[in-house]
Amino acid sequence: MPQRLKTALEKNDIGGLDDGMFFDDAVTDEKDRPCSDDLIRQASRVAKHSNTCSSQLQDEAAWNNLVHSRILDLFLHDMHDGPGQDILDLMPCVTTNMNLRYHCFDEPASRVDYIVRLLPELEEDMEDDQSLELLTSDRMPTLNWTTNQLLPIAFSIETKRYGGDIPKGEQQLGIWNAAQWEFLISKAGVEAAQELDFIPGVVVNGDIWSLVITTRNVSKTTVFPGIVFGNTRSIIGVFQVIAGLRRLRRWALEVLWPWYKRHLPGLVDPSGQQ
Repeated sequence: MPQRLKTALEKNDIGGLDDGMFFDDAVTDEKDRPCSDDLIRQASRVAKHSNTCSSQLQDEAAWNNLVHSRILDLFLHDMHDGPGQDILDLMPCVTTNMNLRYHCFDEPASRVDYIVRLLPELEEDMEDDQSLELLTSDRMPTLNWTTNQLLPIAFSIETKRYGGDIPKGEQQLGIWNAAQWEFLISKAGVEAAQELDFIPGVVVNGDIWSLVITTRNVSKTTVFPGIVFGNTRSIIGVFQVIAGLRRLRRWALEVLWPWYKRHLPGLVDPSGQQ
């Protein structure tokens, strides 16, 4: 957690704190820092809704609306605890289908609940052969493997209600990410795709958040069992989830985004720097 939260947590009598739980966020611009008390209140509200949904056995829609969307919005737009505030965005996508062109497996095509998207700009002076790689015949961008293909995707999140089918959630995310591998290979080739050792994603089972990794070897996609990295039962748990998401953001900005810019020519940062 950012060091600035420590005093606010102690003021709210949050126990179990340790210096190793905090990082120095002095690099963050002072004027961009949100009020620590406000962040604690938002995290407390997320935890309260999480425990209510759990105790009342609420359905997936309730979890998404009351818990998951709130914590993801807190992570992406309110924390201001690292780079990427201007290039990552959240989009619920429960009705978004994958493009069947990239679904090459026996299992039925799947959907996920959220995608975290990259928000690049298209370079205005692209060469014609470069633009053909990124645009459809009607000049629409084709930057991901779904039917909503306007923006590249950083990572995806599949959610299940409390007590839901975790293996099914991991399978759904695996099928979804397998289509991502197909898309990347179709755009840049096998050798370029191999530069990415893995593609991460998240499966949420009620209040438990897990990292799920997929790898690609020739035409085989392997889905590894989820690794729990946090829960939303408490204020500390909420910030633990955000810490895990922060690592995914770092991967997206330091690994995936440079890969996109190398292999999908014409994408530039919102700042205008390639």
